[in-house]
Amino acid sequence: MTSSLFHHGGYQSLDGDTGLGGAAGMPSIDFHEEEIAFSSEETSLDPRDQSHRFEHIQNLDDFFTRVYRYHQRGGFVCMALEELFQLFQLAFVVIFSTFLMECVNYTVLFRNAMTNGTKTRLSEAVINPQYCAAHLSGWVVFAVIVSIFVWLAKFAKVSYNLIKYWETRGFYTQALKICDSSELASLTWAEVQSKLLAMQKEYHLCVHKSDLTELDIYNRILRFENYTVAMVNKDLLPLKLQLPFIGENVYFSRWLKYNIKLALFYFPYWGLFENRWHLKPEYKRLDNRSELVERLRKIFRIFGLLNILLLPLIFLWQILLLFFKYAELVKREPSLLGSRRWSEYGRVYLRHFNELDHELEARLVRAYEPAARYMNCFTSRVLTVLAKNVMFFAGALLVVLIVLSVIDEDVLHVEHVLTGMTVLGIVVTICRASIPDENQVWCPELLLKKTLCHIHYLPDSWQWRGREHKTVTRNNFSVLFQYKVTFLLEEMLSPIVTPLMLLFVFPDRCGQLIDFFRNFTIDIQGVGDVCSFAQLDVRAHGNPEWSADADAPMPTMSGSAAAATSTSSVPHDDQPAELAPKAADGKTELLEAAASAGAAQPMSLQPQQQRLVGGVCRLDHHQGQSAQSLQHQQQQQQSMVGMTASAALLDPYSVAANSGQQSLAAQMSVSTLYLHELHHHR
Repeated sequence: MTSSLFHHGGYQSLDGDTGLGGAAGMPSIDFHEEEIAFSSEETSLDPRDQSHRFEHIQNLDDFFTRVYRYHQRGGFVCMALEELFQLFQLAFVVIFSTFLMECVNYTVLFRNAMTNGTKTRLSEAVINPQYCAAHLSGWVVFAVIVSIFVWLAKFAKVSYNLIKYWETRGFYTQALKICDSSELASLTWAEVQSKLLAMQKEYHLCVHKSDLTELDIYNRILRFENYTVAMVNKDLLPLKLQLPFIGENVYFSRWLKYNIKLALFYFPYWGLFENRWHLKPEYKRLDNRSELVERLRKIFRIFGLLNILLLPLIFLWQILLLFFKYAELVKREPSLLGSRRWSEYGRVYLRHFNELDHELEARLVRAYEPAARYMNCFTSRVLTVLAKNVMFFAGALLVVLIVLSVIDEDVLHVEHVLTGMTVLGIVVTICRASIPDENQVWCPELLLKKTLCHIHYLPDSWQWRGREHKTVTRNNFSVLFQYKVTFLLEEMLSPIVTPLMLLFVFPDRCGQLIDFFRNFTIDIQGVGDVCSFAQLDVRAHGNPEWSADADAPMPTMSGSAAAATSTSSVPHDDQPAELAPKAADGKTELLEAAASAGAAQPMSLQPQQQRLVGGVCRLDHHQGQSAQSLQHQQQQQQSMVGMTASAALLDPYSVAANSGQQSLAAQMSVSTLYLHELHHHR
């Protein structure tokens, strides 16, 4: 997928977790590739002459990634402030936590000690700092010492990043002629990328090719992310666990994802890649497979043992971080815990190959509202009855306490009255959020299809067609669209679950992982080793069951990707089913449909596609009819359904009403529904 797909899109990363975001730049459980390690190869900028500073970049992966992040994060000032505040926040969490645990006399603070009837002062509850520092407990001293080393390592990394940000700023101002943050904010990434491609002719950023393409830049920025998307699509990562009393559960926390990427892509000496752009030669051969499998098992076990050794510190850090980041927000808006977010597994599963972060976020943000409405269709009547009655009793007590405190404020000084009012307020808020809106009429079939218009993928194994109103479909969809409280619990428990999975679950999949990297890695001149699935090659990775026309030959590729795949073959040794060359769940075909819609000008839909969209528009009027009669009525009413109205249902805010032609997003939505409909009938 090239940037032409999203020329109309935003130019900043969108926060898909609106309402529970916390402070920007908080040193948190958010792990990005830039947080993993320093680049193994430094960017080579020749300082001999100002006009040659940006010629022959040695590490283009790192360079393009920093150019992209510079644009998405708002320029040098914003990036520098975020990095510096992360340092300050890390120090604050450590110092403030130590102060609360060791330097506060809670006996005086809670007035359990005799105070002669006088009002307790805050200074009386604080222990003398010198005395406190001299009497710290042993485990606190150990934690502080480790935190100091972590802070120093973070300081070194921030210093390194600031230098690289300054170099990137120089490239923007001198080469791209983008001099200030206001101008940067007004440019989309597609516009920046077009300038970047033009720089190749002047500065020769890449020495191996005379011209760069959008696909080259995407392949370099998303090299490892494409591998991760492919592994999740092929179900190679053992993320589905059978839990007692719960059944199958998908676990993919940010900390686990961080460890997987570190083990596979960034681990020095024993890692699979010798640098950012080349897979080690031994991993491309079949003759030493057994040795490589044992090596990878050893890597996972080493990471598991390291996680166990650091478990107390990591777990304590997660608890403190979640408390400081979310406690005040939950107190103010407790109903946010009952809202939903796209899960970490869902964000990887739903991601297109060669899809940048802001493009993925734009799709997921558009899908959020219909997805939330779909999940809200399923309510428990028992829970509703309980919530109404609990809210009645809690509300009655809360009102009485509020009235008494208004009459005489001394009521607030009675022990636990203020605490009780806070708890009762939270209970009332949670109960109110659990009661469905009586004035809303839901149509789960329509809502799930509207969600599918934007997320594009749903697993075939769910067998969701015609079962959108079933609880089992709702439970399956919750794997992709989870409660925020579930996300917080997963992240809090990740220091415990991650080492267990690395020690006992992942070693069993090492053989398939080694085969995957050998079979699905191709070498593209001027780019290096990339995942073959990312080349949009329907001939190599397509599934005839998802083809737009089963009788027609498979579509061919054009451009640099086609040239690369025509000279590179992907070997397929004897392998299990999950390593078959076909991408699962129509990944290749749906991506091609989206890319075709993005590259084409607005056009009229084919008759079959018009009938499909018309059927979606009128789905709520035909829920009880058979598939045959529904198709017959769709054909009869085709002329009565305008394309503008159809596109407005799929993407109502992006339709060009005056022209009568659906927008880019609407074209992509229709293509998605069309392929899913064909696949279902086959």
